[in-house]
Amino acid sequence: MKSKLAIAVTLSGWLLLIAFLFYVNVEHGAQTVRYIFHPRSSHELLFHVVVFLAPLISTIMGFLVNERTKFFEAIKESEEKYHDFYENAPDGYHSIGPDGTILDVNVTWLRMLGYERDEVIGKIKLTDLLTDEGLKIYQNTFNELKRKGSIENIEHNLKRKDGTLLPVLINATAVYDKKGDFLKTRSVFRDISVRKSYEKKLEHAAEEWKTTFDSMPYGVMLLDKEHNITRVNNYISRLTGLSYKEIIGEKCYKVILGKDELTEECPLPDSSNIIGTETFEFNITRFNKDFIGYMTPVAGKKNLVDTFVLSLVDITEIKDKEKKLTESRDAFLNMLKDLDISFKELEKLYNSLIRAFVNAIDAKSPWTKGHSERVTDYSISIAKEMGLKEKEIETLRMAALLHDIGKIGTYDVILDKPGKLTDDEFALIKMHPVKGEEILRPIRQLQNLLPTIRSHHERMDGKGYPDGLEGDEIPLLARIICVADSFDSMTSDRPYRPAPPKEYAISEIKRCSGTQFDTQAVKAFLSVLSKS
Repeated sequence: MKSKLAIAVTLSGWLLLIAFLFYVNVEHGAQTVRYIFHPRSSHELLFHVVVFLAPLISTIMGFLVNERTKFFEAIKESEEKYHDFYENAPDGYHSIGPDGTILDVNVTWLRMLGYERDEVIGKIKLTDLLTDEGLKIYQNTFNELKRKGSIENIEHNLKRKDGTLLPVLINATAVYDKKGDFLKTRSVFRDISVRKSYEKKLEHAAEEWKTTFDSMPYGVMLLDKEHNITRVNNYISRLTGLSYKEIIGEKCYKVILGKDELTEECPLPDSSNIIGTETFEFNITRFNKDFIGYMTPVAGKKNLVDTFVLSLVDITEIKDKEKKLTESRDAFLNMLKDLDISFKELEKLYNSLIRAFVNAIDAKSPWTKGHSERVTDYSISIAKEMGLKEKEIETLRMAALLHDIGKIGTYDVILDKPGKLTDDEFALIKMHPVKGEEILRPIRQLQNLLPTIRSHHERMDGKGYPDGLEGDEIPLLARIICVADSFDSMTSDRPYRPAPPKEYAISEIKRCSGTQFDTQAVKAFLSVLSKS
């Protein structure tokens, strides 16, 4: 759109031509054309040329005036945009002179620090807004700015008007005169209070994680794919007697086992073959300790495994207990061979042995105390309700008391775990019926209990363990113990949950009748419960 001045200049030439033609027409009438093209003198010719060229000249001048007007308007608009951007930019801007006096600031700067412009410009120095630590940084960086011409990423704490501190990140460039003398700075600073707050939270979280990591009652190491140690907790340092710095970067098998190479005899699994958690047992001769190890891969970027977690749990005490139990059993058997004992004395010793086994089971964990006796009471009640013979009931009593004897070979760290078991840990738990059979197999007098003890976790639908038996393939006494064992487990506290109501356990027994539990055993047990 043309400006008014440009329009006026353009019209002036055309108006001059129109006025000239009107005047000539009035003065000369029919001689108008002759007068225009045949002037009487050179002065009139020059005048006629000027008049006829006036529209073209005025049009050109109008165009130039209009372009000049648009040019200056564009400059003005650009200056206004720059000023608006400068004043309302997301970052604060300031300029300081050679002595540190603040020469200029933008609106964002004032808003961030809580000042009015007339309180700042030419009245205070930047050093007035700095802490003691900030003054030291300023003294170094301001001289560096004058010398180098720019500084980047300098962190300060600026004092707000209300006395609070604002953490900022400053970048600045220097302005020089023609002689190269320093005039002022152009500085931009960014509010980094959110970042600082986040960093503090991260530091706090990292400290909490480190405290938890170092307080674990077992050893934990982070390894790369080549078994190099990248991090360990304090347990490993105490175990090996090495400092953190001495351990980091070393091969885990050298630190733990004292071996320079990962040979076939080394119990640590090959990292290239690990898919899930690998569980293994090993003895460290130089520490005279037995351990169970868990090696777990950790997926990184693009789900590529580049880190492994190696956990070491000390099971020396458990191994010692197993050894003592085996020695006691063998000593007892040898004693029976060497002594001539009466039937009553032998029966007494036999019952004492059973009681010792039950006490050993109860001693494994506070969560298992009394479990064997309660399961025995429930089982006998079911058997009597089903009309079993006295001899069968006596066999059931012994089997029920000893049904969990295999848990002596299960680690306390798994039995007492408050959270969900991993697949490997559950696999170890599922081995206790087989371990129970193995423990009792050398005792000839207990041979008739072995099928019941091995099968007390089988299910009627074949989904149990360890053999996947189904229906009548499962010994009847094992089916009875399965009902009694499940009911007591559901109505007892466990490390991972408090005991649910008795009604819940009854509803679960009913729901699983025919799939997990024998229907006749369930019917008899419900009858027993209704009478109590």
